[in-house]
Amino acid sequence: MKIFLSHILIALLSFACLGCAANQKDTPKPVPKPALPYKINLVWQFEHRPEIDLSTLDKVPGLNVVSPCWYIIENEFGKIQDISIDGYVERAHAKGYQVWPLITNGFNPDRTKKLLDDENARKFVIEQLRQQFQKHKFDGINLDFEHIYEADKDRITEFVKQIRTATKQDNLILSMDVTVPKGSPNWSLCFDRKALADHLDYMMVMAYDQYSGSSPVAGPTASHDWVEKGIRNTLEEVPPHKVILGIPFYMRLWHYDKDAKRFYAKTLTMPKAEKLLQEKEKDETFRCRWLDKEKVTYVSYMENEIPYSFWQEDKRSLAHKMDLIKTYNLAGVASWRYGFEKPEIWPMLEEKLKEATPPERSQETQEKKEQPAKK
Repeated sequence: MKIFLSHILIALLSFACLGCAANQKDTPKPVPKPALPYKINLVWQFEHRPEIDLSTLDKVPGLNVVSPCWYIIENEFGKIQDISIDGYVERAHAKGYQVWPLITNGFNPDRTKKLLDDENARKFVIEQLRQQFQKHKFDGINLDFEHIYEADKDRITEFVKQIRTATKQDNLILSMDVTVPKGSPNWSLCFDRKALADHLDYMMVMAYDQYSGSSPVAGPTASHDWVEKGIRNTLEEVPPHKVILGIPFYMRLWHYDKDAKRFYAKTLTMPKAEKLLQEKEKDETFRCRWLDKEKVTYVSYMENEIPYSFWQEDKRSLAHKMDLIKTYNLAGVASWRYGFEKPEIWPMLEEKLKEATPPERSQETQEKKEQPAKK
């Protein structure tokens, strides 16, 4: 009888263990949450003229983060050039914006290398950033470290780690701008995206400059297929809740130089492109067509026997790119730069981010909005 009862007990324990194992196996892993409970809608403010000062202008629909370009590391000793504006953060907070000022290395690889070699210089940068926080009480920092030697990849990651340690003490959001993964040593291979993501709240993927202004070949600023490929490649190393899609409010007007046998370009803002279309649309050489694969409008015309062309970024082209946020459940959008867009862009961005926000996140966002702005 004892043996029989023992067998029953063992069987019951076995079933219980199997049940526990099954429950553990069936229990889904918790989905990582982004640092903030809403989709980010950020724009960089490069200039500080009164007519484009986001802290004094009317509230932009849907915009929730502004990134004024305030700080430049101006030498290898870590001295920061400061063009911050007193009262900006308070005024921005009153409009419901968070403020994440941008700090850049000046895109100088030699200076950056010397800075990374010098522990005291790195500490000096961090000390100055903390002093700026104490002065302005901003909400985060946006790192724009570009044009770095590939050999310095690990050291730039270590520097970001040090900055992260400091920003945690002040409860600041830390974000960083990176290019899409590609083969350029100084502009792309210098980023260990996977390692950097461990120390960042957000990573802005600058999905533009597919054909840079110095390219001898003409091409779009951000064709849809190229952007999507860049996002997919980024997501192989960085979780989607940290990835913010960077979009351009600009394009490039290309012309061909027969003597140099190459193309040259200048930047076009959205309003300037629209004006150019109106000026040229009656010209007999004018051509304009939508490209299904690239999801941009291609425009070409002749002027003084010189061929001109541009791939137009507008509400339609950007709307297609914004759909990628929902497709890949990205953390939001960051736009370069304020003042280059047309007003119609903002309601579209706001609507696309609403479409990309899961219902439970919408509730969290509403609760967040009901909280008083940070002082």
